[in-house]
Amino acid sequence: KSIGRCRCVSKLWASTLRLPYFTELFNIRSSARPHLLFVYREKGKFLFLSSPQPQNSSPVAVKHLSRISFGGYQYHCEISGPVHGLVCLTDKEFIERSEMSIVHIICNPSTGQTLTLPKVKKTRMVEVRTMLETMSFLGYDPIYKRFKVLSSRYDFDRCITEHQLLTLGTEKIEWRIIQCCVPHYCWLKGICINGVLYYKAKNYRTRTSIIVCFHVMSEKFSCIELDTTFKKAVFNQSMINYNGKLGSVKINRFKLGGTHSIELMVIGDSEKLEWSKHTYILPSVLKNVVGKDVLRFAGVTDSNEIVFGHPSCVIYYNIEKNTIVKVRIQGMEAFQSTNLSTFLDHKEVDPKLMEAF
Repeated sequence: KSIGRCRCVSKLWASTLRLPYFTELFNIRSSARPHLLFVYREKGKFLFLSSPQPQNSSPVAVKHLSRISFGGYQYHCEISGPVHGLVCLTDKEFIERSEMSIVHIICNPSTGQTLTLPKVKKTRMVEVRTMLETMSFLGYDPIYKRFKVLSSRYDFDRCITEHQLLTLGTEKIEWRIIQCCVPHYCWLKGICINGVLYYKAKNYRTRTSIIVCFHVMSEKFSCIELDTTFKKAVFNQSMINYNGKLGSVKINRFKLGGTHSIELMVIGDSEKLEWSKHTYILPSVLKNVVGKDVLRFAGVTDSNEIVFGHPSCVIYYNIEKNTIVKVRIQGMEAFQSTNLSTFLDHKEVDPKLMEAF
């Protein structure tokens, strides 16, 4: 936020802050300080808050980052990200029985800066009066350092999918239709890992479960086939970034009153379907730490700690040491857990990448 203000002081300051030396120094300092990002939504408003990602059990204070107004009914608004410090918000509003109006905005939670994207192109697909569904994802290409938004529209009746892509930071920001060799429809939210966007889907032709891989730089699709074993273990679980590899986490006996265990699956070779499976029995002290609260899975940190979120605290489970740490987040007590999302490893956006705004 302070960098954004400094760029407005003068042209000299703005040019200085865009120098490669400053950008590199900013990235080094910023990458060493991952934060928790809390997103609270209610009545068309998104409130972004942050706190340091704690290293011990000492309480940490939450910091108000920004607030934006977007969308109407909160359950029609979806959030994708954060990806390299940015999030994509999508609002869906029914115009008629068979057509939805889709609005995308890219937001920098740290500053509150937003960029409203052009509306997705109308094509022959929407001229036919049928029920359509849309899913959108934010991806990042670490080679050319570009953000791209993938928006996929599905016609379940005719088994047709249309993909459109938009690249941020270009001279003319517009949607382009791209082709996919695998006819599918998206099932759940995706995750971007090292320039590849992964999301769960169903193959129209075979009716089998797959994981679609969209390579952000080349703009090409591929897929990971899931047999019955992997489908049960992976498809209905949360996808994670585990040391730069795609993984999934399944929580057993999530509520208080029984043994808690975690099943972690990590893919080694997607072509050979080499998945490694690990099961961890959580220590009994979890019962005393959690109490009667029902926690939400938030993700896995860079140091391989599984994190559960709650409005007033976060729970860290170290799978190597088999230890539980509860960290109080001061200033979050008033928020309802049903409207709160917790994200890990949130970092400041590279100032050079913010030129798209």
